[in-house]
Amino acid sequence: MNASDTTTTATAVTDARPATAWPLESVLVSAALAARRTPWIDAPARALGLRPFTRQELTRQILAQVRRTASGRPTRLRTAFGTFLMPLDHDDATALIAAADEAGALGEVTALTDQGGRLRLAPHARLPVSVESLDGRVRHAADAEAAGLLAARRGDATLDRADWCAAARRLARRVVLGDAAAADTLVSDILDATARAADDAELAARQAALSRRIAPYIASLPVTETVVVHALETVTRALTDTAAQALALLACGPGTESTESPESTDSTGSTDSTGSAESCVATALRRYPPLPATVHRVRAPFVLDGMTVEAGTEILCATAWLRDLDGGDVFGDAGEDPAASLCAAPQTCAVARLAARAATEFVRALTRDTTPLLLEPRLDPDAPPAELPPGSLRLALANTGADTHVPDDSNVQQAPPAGRSAAHYAGLAAASARRLEEHGRRLAEFARQPGFNHDAFGERCRMTLLAHAERCARAAADARRAADWLAG
Repeated sequence: MNASDTTTTATAVTDARPATAWPLESVLVSAALAARRTPWIDAPARALGLRPFTRQELTRQILAQVRRTASGRPTRLRTAFGTFLMPLDHDDATALIAAADEAGALGEVTALTDQGGRLRLAPHARLPVSVESLDGRVRHAADAEAAGLLAARRGDATLDRADWCAAARRLARRVVLGDAAAADTLVSDILDATARAADDAELAARQAALSRRIAPYIASLPVTETVVVHALETVTRALTDTAAQALALLACGPGTESTESPESTDSTGSTDSTGSAESCVATALRRYPPLPATVHRVRAPFVLDGMTVEAGTEILCATAWLRDLDGGDVFGDAGEDPAASLCAAPQTCAVARLAARAATEFVRALTRDTTPLLLEPRLDPDAPPAELPPGSLRLALANTGADTHVPDDSNVQQAPPAGRSAAHYAGLAAASARRLEEHGRRLAEFARQPGFNHDAFGERCRMTLLAHAERCARAAADARRAADWLAG
């Protein structure tokens, strides 16, 4: 081989363009994108036990075929929703976006909705203060908004989705802008409108309106407007969607017999502990990425591993699809912080960690004195669904506050000190019996709510609550007999 041949070969490798999927493969991917609009089509397949014909399984098969054809490399797809360069595994997706970012080639980022539409995402921005320094503000705001949402519950203790979203958006404003912005709903409304701008002219007008609206609040903050907009968007997303999903997972967590059973609580009715809220938020972020599919527009050419990506290319990072294709939780299996799923940027995002912290504190505050119940949809804790749309959740928070007649030092969750008298232990057993009786009484009272009267599922929920109330009563009787024996 002569020198000219070597040069030609090197040039060819350097100038390699991404492979293009076969026309049929592009059609099938287009169909998979369209199928996201109609989640009800899974019901017949699941009812007949035909899991391979659900949207999730069909999409996985399609992408597996494209991956085989392209030898796993990013591939160009021409779909009804646009022409995309699609990486076919999580590592390639991360490397591709990171390379574009390092080359200064990344342009606008949009989220692809289930309806095939686009939501404009605020540019990633670095938080100039530590997340830990905002802990006090986050906890204070979460406690206040949780109290308001609990007060807004219906008579059957259920949470209205509109009330949830209003509280979540208000909490996001308080976390990012301060308490003064709590009542300024126009901030969130303009933020939503900006994400849905139809064209560049409309986008510019709405961005200007948002700048004017938040200017008074950020005047005294150590952050720029870019950081504030990114934080408002990300924290709102986490509180509106992820926190609701986490609450649903907490309601049907490990150890429950069914999704409507409150048996994951202990004898005091407490459902929250140091790590449960945080764990459920992390699980929700891993299983249900808030940004399941993002489109990154390339504004300048760049090269990755000999592959040239041209200006104007749109990179489709279908996070949820790649997770399913690899048979795991992308952000968990990759060893990454689950909060990374809240931001489309390739680098670590402190704003995303702040959003996850806010969601955790919100769930913790809501469940401090209540038992969460998931009334719809019915979930199997051992086989969680591939998708859990927040709007589909019907959640209730049943009161399970502490028994004010029991002295603080009789908390049966803590091991009593050794060497006390039998009378001391008799008092602890009696206190336990009172708590169990009160817990059973409250469960039975909740089961009498009229909200359970509408259908067979509601009646099953009621029977589960009553069965647990009966078990509490039996356990209370046993504890009382033990107390009498110790006292006698």
